[in-house]
Amino acid sequence: MRLALKKAQMSPEDIDLINTHATGTKQGDSEECLAIREVFGEADTVYVNNTKSIIGHAMGAAGVLELAGNLAAFEDGIVHPTINIENLDPDCALKNLVINEARHVGEINTLLNNSFGMLGINSAIIVKKYQE
Repeated sequence: MRLALKKAQMSPEDIDLINTHATGTKQGDSEECLAIREVFGEADTVYVNNTKSIIGHAMGAAGVLELAGNLAAFEDGIVHPTINIENLDPDCALKNLVINEARHVGEINTLLNNSFGMLGINSAIIVKKYQE
């Protein structure tokens, strides 16, 4: 995430939405939330969600499907939720984690999408809304 921000010449405050990789595993989700906190502090100004909870894990196509699933937020300002959360791991209790119900947040201009793979293949892509 830090490298993506550096390459985009952005700071953590420039990101409006993080779509997590979150596969629903204790270790993976906790580590990702820890990494988010390391980069974004308590993530007070960024919304956080997960698409896999809705569509499942599409393996090699997961990243692009998750990115596509969040692009609508650029137009309508609605962040889709991470669904099926009944007992939130305290490690993942980020302030603006969107849980179980979509949230209209106003304006989303920049999103960061995390995708992690086997053997340490990790990516974070930042997409910014086109402004004329």
